[in-house]
Amino acid sequence: MTARIRGTSVCLLALLASSLNASIIGTSRAEFRASFALIPNGRVVVQNLYGDVQITAWDRDEVLVQATKHSADPHRLNDAQIVVDSSSGLVSIHTQYTGSDAEHPASVEYHIMVPRGANLENVKLINGGLSLSGMAGAVKASSVNGSIKAEKMSGQTELSTVNGFLEADFQRVSKCHLISLTTVNGPIRLSLPSGAGVNVSAQNLSGGIDADFGRSWRAPAGNRLDAALNGGGAQIRLHNVNGGISIHSTWSRKASHPVS
Repeated sequence: MTARIRGTSVCLLALLASSLNASIIGTSRAEFRASFALIPNGRVVVQNLYGDVQITAWDRDEVLVQATKHSADPHRLNDAQIVVDSSSGLVSIHTQYTGSDAEHPASVEYHIMVPRGANLENVKLINGGLSLSGMAGAVKASSVNGSIKAEKMSGQTELSTVNGFLEADFQRVSKCHLISLTTVNGPIRLSLPSGAGVNVSAQNLSGGIDADFGRSWRAPAGNRLDAALNGGGAQIRLHNVNGGISIHSTWSRKASHPVS
């Protein structure tokens, strides 16, 4: 497995060298694991072309990167390089492909732990789903072909996907923080703390809007919903093209899927 790590100590590079450059002939997977110090409110950037990404908050001032490369052809595993640039205030992780384009390139699945207050500045996926949990810092993330699921969120959040559902659950909201959720082909489901004051602006071009938050609102396909819930507060913007939008408080959310 090949990786490039910048901004880290010589000791870390030496420690990783034996495992990262080990022969992987005869296997269809290879693994990577490394940790990087980061200040509590530092920035994290992740970019991945093929494969799912899971990012979870923890109470440590470091980023733990665990990645698994998969390929039907073990000889193509080295075509996918995991590149990490790190400093005290920024950890940037991305997958870089070398050689000629392959019909079935190696995919990389990431499991990343970050400080709870870290800011996910630029998380971009092309072919893969994204899972987020426990983030208190600002989050800006997108996927082209993949769903996004975020839980136990409490900071400013901007999420978007083209082909896939988008589900977000918030433990806390603040009038200082914007929540923006956008999909093209797939439903949006938003869960908010019961009693939270929010200003909602939701627009759906070809699906319905369903809100059950203290009282019920329903807008048919092709309409928009603008409402101040519980006196107003946090700014929430929802936009969808093909798929339903549903907004529920944590106590009233149902097991059913968003309206379509």
